[in-house]
Amino acid sequence: MSSATDTYVLLRAFVEELARCGMRAACTSPGSRCAPLVLSLTHEPRLRCYSHVDERSSGFFALGLAKASGLPVAVACTSGTAAAELLPAAIEAQQARVPLLLLSADRPPELREVGAGQTIDQLKLLGGAAKWFFEVGVHDAAPERLRWMRALACRAYWTALEGRPGVVHLNFPLREPLTPDGELPPDGSARPERAPYVRREPSRLSAPGSMARLYELARAAKRGLVVAGRDERGGPPPIGPADPRSVGEAAAAFGAAAGWPVLADPLSGARRGGAAIAHYDLMLREPALARSLRPDLVVRVGDLPTSKPLRGWLASLADVRQVALDPEAAWQDPASVVSDSLALDPAFALSQLSTGEQRAEPDWLASWRSADARAASAILAVIGPTRLSEPAVAAELGVLLPDAATLFVASSMPVRDIESFWPIRADPPRVLCNRGANGIDGTVSAAFGVAAHGPGPVLLLTGDVALAHDIGGLLAARRLELALTIVLLDNGGGAIFDFLPIARAQLARAGDRYTEHIATPTGLDFARAAALYGLGHERVSDLAGFRAALERALAGHGSSIIEVPGDRAANRELHERVWDAVSAALSPPAAEAAPRA
Repeated sequence: MSSATDTYVLLRAFVEELARCGMRAACTSPGSRCAPLVLSLTHEPRLRCYSHVDERSSGFFALGLAKASGLPVAVACTSGTAAAELLPAAIEAQQARVPLLLLSADRPPELREVGAGQTIDQLKLLGGAAKWFFEVGVHDAAPERLRWMRALACRAYWTALEGRPGVVHLNFPLREPLTPDGELPPDGSARPERAPYVRREPSRLSAPGSMARLYELARAAKRGLVVAGRDERGGPPPIGPADPRSVGEAAAAFGAAAGWPVLADPLSGARRGGAAIAHYDLMLREPALARSLRPDLVVRVGDLPTSKPLRGWLASLADVRQVALDPEAAWQDPASVVSDSLALDPAFALSQLSTGEQRAEPDWLASWRSADARAASAILAVIGPTRLSEPAVAAELGVLLPDAATLFVASSMPVRDIESFWPIRADPPRVLCNRGANGIDGTVSAAFGVAAHGPGPVLLLTGDVALAHDIGGLLAARRLELALTIVLLDNGGGAIFDFLPIARAQLARAGDRYTEHIATPTGLDFARAAALYGLGHERVSDLAGFRAALERALAGHGSSIIEVPGDRAANRELHERVWDAVSAALSPPAAEAAPRA
């Protein structure tokens, strides 16, 4: 056989094993050196391959798809800076614990550092963002090499998925010719009955000793509290003792059974049921209330929520026992206040606790719920039932989206508004966000990746800067025929910076350097952008119009943008009025108020 035929036979075995292990999707981008990888992926019938024009969009699309499905997604790219374009998505995947398999084509060793075109140092190109890196040697397709290639594919797949999920980077130095001669010969090296060559099912820990410790701590608590942060695992439940319910459902059920409040980030799926607390971000800004709601045990699941007041409050509880259920060793503890890190599957552990005897003191949950209800009333009094605003959009999406929907939220201000204003409901839709590294890079592409997973409608809530940053991601709507509704908050720049001290700093305000260099309004006409990429577009002017536009988008087909115009200064002023109203509603009467320093 020719060297090109050998290459294709080996890659065919590699890709077949990925499919046998359970992979169902791959993303490709154009190039000559990567053609053997791309063609091998596209000829595997069990994989759906998504074609992308640029590698950055491809990486984030795969990230969103892997986030939604819970399964590793392969990304194939050509050599040179094309491979470097995958770094932002790899960093987000590493931080957010999303399984990706990045397959970069490369020049063979003899063409490196000799001036050959499109050749850079791709060895360990992704650095610490890759959970495992391996350079795949160029071999003949002998039987022992085929067996090795199949085992390598299995190892790569399971490594990306097991333990702490993350990124596996395989670098393929491929020699010319890159096209085989004729049909490929048969390969009899696979296991019978479509079984993977190496099966290594990922498991979650039940750890009887850790579970006994959790029982002991929970039974002793009279003012227990659950903090439920981002947990976006999708796909089938892991094999092992994990409860088939999601972590969010398990947290909500345990809180209701034990009388423990559940401070539930919308990204946790736990903002449901009788124990969920929605407005902790606003409640914990009030010092007297925060002191009165001091717990004696905190059980933390998922990542830390976005809320800065909640993070600060947890950091202040240094003498309160805080237990993290952390089977993936994520160490979500920037304040170093966690006392017990237990390698327990959170859904399993909380479901087991629900059958126990632990109960909070009678008025503990009622105190939290009463404060939450007062905060909700104060919020509604300010934002009103009819006025269009960014907080109102966040609240409306929480009410109007069907339970089968998925909302992808951009980082920065949109995710904070969702945390502050998303309501409690019995059947909340799924909420996802790139909160691993918390950047806005690739937001549109990641949302389209979620849309590729299906079923149910997918919406993206984003600001104008995040949309402009990944505007090329809109190409997926037409090229891949995907449906995504984009709710665009067009307020003329990065609204989150208006809430920071830099917005009022004299050096930043001089010559309005703040607006030009930090807020960075784009000035884009998004109706024209929508037309360029083949999306529908509708600009709304009031809350009734937004509701009607959302209803039309959910009932329709294809992708569209619902543009919500806004003003950054007015948005900041509205948020400040909400904070003041909630503070007034939650503050003790003057006669009872503790003296302030």
